[in-house]
Amino acid sequence: MDNFDVIILAGQSNAEGNGIMDMTEEDGITDKAYELVDKNPAYIYTTENGGWAFELTVPTETVLKRAAYRTDGKVKYADLSGEFANAYAQHCLKGDRKILIVKTPIGGTGFTKKQWGVGNILSDRLFTMVDKALALGGDNKVVGLLWHQGEHDAFERADKTAKEIYDYYTEKFTEQMLAIRARYGNMPIIAGEFVNEWADANKRECDAVETATKDVLRKLGNSAVVSSEGLMSNNQKCGNGDGIHFCADSIKELGKRYYEAFVNVRR
Repeated sequence: MDNFDVIILAGQSNAEGNGIMDMTEEDGITDKAYELVDKNPAYIYTTENGGWAFELTVPTETVLKRAAYRTDGKVKYADLSGEFANAYAQHCLKGDRKILIVKTPIGGTGFTKKQWGVGNILSDRLFTMVDKALALGGDNKVVGLLWHQGEHDAFERADKTAKEIYDYYTEKFTEQMLAIRARYGNMPIIAGEFVNEWADANKRECDAVETATKDVLRKLGNSAVVSSEGLMSNNQKCGNGDGIHFCADSIKELGKRYYEAFVNVRR
């Protein structure tokens, strides 16, 4: 029976991972890393008024498997947990323990549309998935939370003042983080800045959300926000017009930065 150090991965599309890789590229993820994923991925679709919505299968069913980057059969999409897991396995795992990434992110989601947030569907789904990870048997324990989210709330609240965006995100993000810690203990929480290209183009809204994220985690303690300085978008890497998602090389580098922040927080 395997014993897992459990890492929660949560947020929206940059946590989910959208760094474009060729199908022939090796993932390069340690064989000590496993993932728990939703057996029935979210169905994302465009509404009649041009918005985005999603459907989930409830109750949540999960699948445990070796960690891998997700694919649509045409390309792979790197996420930050791969390189985080590599570093964690090399430096933090003891004995025959393994690392288990509980993958809860869904692209295009946030607090504004009441998807994330205490009592909302993605928060409840996160609890369900982590509880399932802890119930797999063995001596499993939650050791950290990797969060990357906020683009949704910057975009959806663009008609608000910077203070209104900041206040709203501060309230909802604080409630969500406190709820996770209340359930699983005072584990380190690591978050990350947005892609520079997109943040620079939406500076007022992004600054408000990023500042709120930093202020909340500073107040909560045992937390950190990782810089995205120097990291490129898919658009900057391959010219596909996708300026909101980190490219594969950059999301992998971000994963390394998350690990470095995680280690510093734990000291």
